[in-house]
Amino acid sequence: MTVWLTAVEAAEHAKVSAATIRDAVKQGELPASAVGRKGRHYRIDAADVDAWMKSNSYEPRAS
Repeated sequence: MTVWLTAVEAAEHAKVSAATIRDAVKQGELPASAVGRKGRHYRIDAADVDAWMKSNSYEPRAS
């Protein structure tokens, strides 16, 4: 079953800001599906949020 999230819910899920999620969607890094008649609103698959986070993993520098 697909779990659909709003930008705010996706941000909470990934522990990042909603602006970070919106930027990732606008830059095409995070896929989103338009909903509504004018397509202004969108939903993001939670699995895509997880994959996006894993692809942007952080590796601390060695001291």
